[in-house]
Amino acid sequence: MKRHFTASHIDFEVHETLKTDRPNQIVRDRLREGFDMVVAAGGDGTVSAVSDGLAGSSIPLGIIPTGTGNLFARELDVPLEVDAAVALIAGTPRSRKTDAMRIGKRMYILNASVGISATVIGSTTRKSKGRFGRIAYVGTAIFKLLKFKLLKPRHLIVTVDGEAHKYRAVEVAITNCGILGKMLYPKGPDICVDDGHLDVWVLSMQTFLDYPRYLFDLVTGRPTKLHAHFIKAEKSISIRCSVPLSVQADGDIIGRTPVEIEILPGALTVLVP
Repeated sequence: MKRHFTASHIDFEVHETLKTDRPNQIVRDRLREGFDMVVAAGGDGTVSAVSDGLAGSSIPLGIIPTGTGNLFARELDVPLEVDAAVALIAGTPRSRKTDAMRIGKRMYILNASVGISATVIGSTTRKSKGRFGRIAYVGTAIFKLLKFKLLKPRHLIVTVDGEAHKYRAVEVAITNCGILGKMLYPKGPDICVDDGHLDVWVLSMQTFLDYPRYLFDLVTGRPTKLHAHFIKAEKSISIRCSVPLSVQADGDIIGRTPVEIEILPGALTVLVP
């Protein structure tokens, strides 16, 4: 990194975060000192937290993907090799505005969900993610399935842009990432990070056998035939359930339902090829 930035005559500082640090607050504090670019080196969680620190700012974000999934970098065609990503930032990248979502006081960039995914994410340890990568989530899902502990269908009220919809479902996912959307439901609509809206995906399971069938389809890449609904959201989304359910956003459990989500078109500026 130093080699590329020095060769391009770019002054920079490196801040190595600790587990107790809050990257979003670090970014907010340093922006007051006149920095004109922020670079996040890490996985999707780090990129998401740093992005929140840039909320409301036109300062661009550079990404050096060093995490497990690196979905946001992949979505934007940022090189996954460290030297190539640094060279891009130090060279002549272009700026691309991407959408985001606000939940409470925090901005998120990839997705939020209630249901199976939140159950699996909340049960997957950091150690297993570090050792097995994304496969760790599949392992947790299979373990939960064998223990009959995957979420049962719940009666949910999903309100999109003021219009309420009632479902008996096991998953509601709000997605801003096309790669992630195709992973979860290959037959779903095309999703783009800069189309000005978010996509809501509601999944229902009719019988217990639908669970292993769905997991098998995900692992093998086969098109799943389960019952799903897709709704385009332009402004806001809320999810309510009579039984409080865990909510995840960008890979972390952030609370329980009810949850209110505001759509933020073009909220983040990212450096891309």
